[in-house]
Amino acid sequence: MPTYLTWRPGEQHEALFAAVRRALDVGFGWLDAGLEFEHGVPAFVGSLFVIRCLRNLNAVRLLCEAGYAVEAQTLLRGMVEDAVTLGYISTDAEKLAQRWLSFENRRLATGAEIAAALRQGTEPDAPVPDTADAQRDKPRYERWTRLSLNQMAKRADRVMPGILEYLGYVYPILSDRAHGNTSASSSYARAHPDGTLEARYRPSGEQVAITLVNAMTIAVATLDRAADLGVDLDLPAFEEAERAVYETAGLPIDTAPPTAEE
Repeated sequence: MPTYLTWRPGEQHEALFAAVRRALDVGFGWLDAGLEFEHGVPAFVGSLFVIRCLRNLNAVRLLCEAGYAVEAQTLLRGMVEDAVTLGYISTDAEKLAQRWLSFENRRLATGAEIAAALRQGTEPDAPVPDTADAQRDKPRYERWTRLSLNQMAKRADRVMPGILEYLGYVYPILSDRAHGNTSASSSYARAHPDGTLEARYRPSGEQVAITLVNAMTIAVATLDRAADLGVDLDLPAFEEAERAVYETAGLPIDTAPPTAEE
């Protein structure tokens, strides 16, 4: 019988998990008590992103604790996209929050269309509904905003200084993980000098720390934007847990950047 769980976290990883759980205790405490926010669409939209942020952070934690940080990075990619989206909404809160909330994606296929697509090639003699007209009616490209993620980040950088630079560093790596690109293949297989190829499928501590650090960083950025939109959050308590994650991971805290003379 295969052994699925072979990784046992060490003390540093356990301390890291505990710090993230403390942050989630704070966040879930907000939800248990019931979110309070100002009347209006921006605050309502912000509250939806708070819930999504905390759910994703907890899912990232669970995967990392199970030793599947690489897979957690697909969820982390979504967290980064959410932070950029909420930052962009913050640049013109009333207008953009309303646009985001009222958007309905007409590209979504119907159940009949999905069933027809699945039957093609597997049941060649089965009648397939004619969806050509419906497909022609569907827009080829539709988003709630005409801007790309990078364009949204450029505008969001006004209220989230550094988000554009952060996106440039982190997002390509996370996209590689999500899409299974060749550059991510070392996470799944490793060639050895003797010519053998090792399949890397068992859980491990690989990339756990960097994944959790980034998840906390982007969670704080998202929650800060939600608070700016009018959601009542106790951010200092969450940020204190964030500091504990950084310290446990061995990252410097409150370190001034070196000057040109240094």
